[in-house]
Amino acid sequence: MIKKPTIAIMAGYLAATALTAVPVVPALAQDTAAAQCSAYAEAPQLADRVAAGDLPAVGERLPVNPLVIEPADEIGVYGGEFQDRWGGGRIAEMRHYGYEPLVRWSVDGSEVVPGVAESWEVSDDATTYTFRLREGMKWSDGEDFTADDIRYWWENVETNAKINPRGPRDIFVVNGEPMTLTVIDDYTVEMSWSQPYGLLLQQLATPYGQRVVMFPEHYVSQFDIDLNPEGVAEMMEEAGETDYTAWWRANVGSYDDAAQFNDPDRPSVMAWIPTEPYADKQRFSFVRNPYYFKIDSECQQLPYLDAHTWTLSQDAEVDLLAALQGDVSMSGRNVSIPQNRAVFVDGQEQGDYRLVSADTCDFNTAIVWFSMNHPDETKAEVFQNLDFRAGLSHAINRPEIIDVVYLGQGEPFQAAPLPNSPFYNEKLATQYTEFDMDTANEYLDKILPERGADGMRLGPDGEPFSFRVGINADFKPDSVDVFQLVERTWREAGVDVTMDYRADDLHGTYVNDPERDAVVWVGENGCGQLPLLNASRLINDGGTTQWGNWDNWRAWDQERLGVTLDVPEGTEPVEPPANIARLYELRAMIPTTVGDEQTALMNEFNDLLAEEFLAIGIATPGGFYRSVDNNIHNVPQPLIEGWYYPGPAPANFEAFFYRED
Repeated sequence: MIKKPTIAIMAGYLAATALTAVPVVPALAQDTAAAQCSAYAEAPQLADRVAAGDLPAVGERLPVNPLVIEPADEIGVYGGEFQDRWGGGRIAEMRHYGYEPLVRWSVDGSEVVPGVAESWEVSDDATTYTFRLREGMKWSDGEDFTADDIRYWWENVETNAKINPRGPRDIFVVNGEPMTLTVIDDYTVEMSWSQPYGLLLQQLATPYGQRVVMFPEHYVSQFDIDLNPEGVAEMMEEAGETDYTAWWRANVGSYDDAAQFNDPDRPSVMAWIPTEPYADKQRFSFVRNPYYFKIDSECQQLPYLDAHTWTLSQDAEVDLLAALQGDVSMSGRNVSIPQNRAVFVDGQEQGDYRLVSADTCDFNTAIVWFSMNHPDETKAEVFQNLDFRAGLSHAINRPEIIDVVYLGQGEPFQAAPLPNSPFYNEKLATQYTEFDMDTANEYLDKILPERGADGMRLGPDGEPFSFRVGINADFKPDSVDVFQLVERTWREAGVDVTMDYRADDLHGTYVNDPERDAVVWVGENGCGQLPLLNASRLINDGGTTQWGNWDNWRAWDQERLGVTLDVPEGTEPVEPPANIARLYELRAMIPTTVGDEQTALMNEFNDLLAEEFLAIGIATPGGFYRSVDNNIHNVPQPLIEGWYYPGPAPANFEAFFYRED
């Protein structure tokens, strides 16, 4: 039996020492915990359906080699519901729901392990990855899940310009070269490029890797305008829609779309599946998938819980009250914050819940990104000036923010990998974090030395200089408190700034405004080796999501690479400063290398980031937790939260179970 290679990214996250980088090595990986079961057990409700002739026997519904899940604490029992809250967004953002990519993170984040794929092999030069699927695995409607479903996703969805005009997602593209997908047989697919791709397994384990296994050809093809032109035309006419791309995304959708799970007839590989459209529902339930491909170590088909039920709520105070009253199985991230810890601790007995630690891979509570290529030349000149950013950073009273807003949790920190990452760079992480108004003014005087009668600084053009910072007040409500304090001290330094707090939908509009000045977002993916996947965000150039205007430099990078990037039509290419240009070059090189060479390039990348100081951070996150119903068992301790590690979904929700103790 050949062991799978460790693709370590967060080993050591929970330990005191940082892990060393482990390269992707050419080796065979396989699900070594394959069950040796002579018979399988199933939920009573499914056994009743088998007896009634509505379902095949459980052994016929499972693949030849089911994925075995080792429960966190004990073998569970069937029954019960998981009670949850929903803010009205896309199901994909419900990290309490599930996570079923081709390969996945282990629960503790220490390695990439089998998921829908039972094994894989990497070529010696890391240009070709061969994945073996699970023979006999079914979609939730009982149809076989095969390599043709993955071929359909790639050829008819991901690379279909009528659906994705911008082309396939960047995790499937290496320096402008899209993946070549080859179907070897019914249960084997090959992903390849002409150049090495040293990060494919990690990328497939991110949330976006789920796109690969979301499109059952036998069902989704009816919505394909090339395969069913008359049928699609009829459906679009009934919907009053003339734009096929918009219609498809609203009715079929991929990982990024609200429609992803809104069609109860669409087959899925998830543990629980919808029974009705959920859009606009105040309350809805997903029920057990009878063809789910996982079992526990005693040969019982998962999931244990009968259903996952959500109640619509768009008010954090209402969510908090529901958690304190014990009306949810697990509290949401939006209320499980340091500011609420005391009330959660006090309410445990009355609410009949316990608190579980929730460690985070976020490297910062809030990052300020500036629009370096702002259409206003004066703003562009100021924003690009390091003295301006350094002065603003010194004018932030981080100790006060940490004490008042974060209740003493966290340390002053910039936009940088965390100390538990092998890519931690002390200069990048800690420079300009001291609160010192004299030093702040020294830096700001270098770029904005003159002041008006009101004490506010004038721009290089002699006119009053002001700018706005866009903040999503819904995403992290504590950001409002943080930036009220930031605004006070920045104005004390003579900087005329306005904090622009917006609801989630309006903030999205602001982010895409070419005249935006600066935007705040959380710093994500900073632990272990996750920074390797995060180079774009560390230079504020995150693929299809732009947190600040770098369009002219991005257009230069597009021209340099000879590829199509997310650049507004008509944008003039402008060569960036030498260090920025090198950062773009390194971003393109890092994914095509492995081992020591990859590590050296990432370290150079971070050294250049430290020289340029492109964004301003506040503090490391800390003090997070979740309340968990005392009747819900097998919840790992601690949970891990993150984005590329889509916590807490990898915690194996399918192995959670309900039992009144």
